[in-house]
Amino acid sequence: MTKILVIGESGQLARSLDGLRWPAGYDLAFIGRQHLPDGAPAAGIRAALEAEKPALVLNTAAYTAVDRAESEPEAAAALNAALPRALAEACGALDTPLVHVSTDYVFDGEKRSPYLESDAPNPLSVYGATKLEGDRAIEGTAPRRWAILRTSWVVSDSGETFPVKLLRRAQAGEPLRVVDDQWGCPTAASDLARTMQTVGLKLLDDEPAAVGLFNFRGATEMSWHGFADRLLGAAEEAGLARPPLLAIKSAELKAPARRPAYSVLSCAHIRQALGIAGAKIEDEIERMVRQILAT
Repeated sequence: MTKILVIGESGQLARSLDGLRWPAGYDLAFIGRQHLPDGAPAAGIRAALEAEKPALVLNTAAYTAVDRAESEPEAAAALNAALPRALAEACGALDTPLVHVSTDYVFDGEKRSPYLESDAPNPLSVYGATKLEGDRAIEGTAPRRWAILRTSWVVSDSGETFPVKLLRRAQAGEPLRVVDDQWGCPTAASDLARTMQTVGLKLLDDEPAAVGLFNFRGATEMSWHGFADRLLGAAEEAGLARPPLLAIKSAELKAPARRPAYSVLSCAHIRQALGIAGAKIEDEIERMVRQILAT
């Protein structure tokens, strides 16, 4: 049996990986945050990998509370920077392929055309800065077979994701205020999981084209307000009374962390190199909405 080790076990991406159909002979094992060494020292991570003996490591663990990271920079850095560095060092020493997930928040949103992998990052937040530090640690200490998937606006029907929080408030009949000046591409966690699976298996097959940094995101560009409108439309069709939806500007929220106003990623590289393209979020919205309302 070929073991694939998933770092993280309770997040939406780890759950999506667990729900995939894997080829015969592959077995997934999960390590949660509570089982990781404090501060993710390289020696501790290497010991964990030596004990598990995985053929492939998929890192889904991250500190994703963007606003809270502003007041908890050390906690954010531990998961977003120190952990990827330790994984890269351990995977390099053991010649184990590594797939890691990054974020569009490494960019400042000033470009106003889709970001390429080669564009210079300029994060606006602690979250973005610590994720960038993790990316650079992997690139600088990269194992022989590694891939970083830089993605955006990951959503699902569980956890504290945007669709869940929005529809819970809608069920309570609350008026909704959502920003219309932040543009990006919602990415279904299930779609990202399938891409991690595909890239990871290609790394196991020693496919050179699968090594490196790749942008990957859902196929539909929209604002958060536009996404909210589509979620509420699907919810209305499912029988939920539609609450008022007001478009506001980011400055009105007075959020601790700044977000990029435009963070659409170009996926030309992953499409040309590996034949991978993101799905339209419309393909997932109805299913997500019905699941959220049912629970």
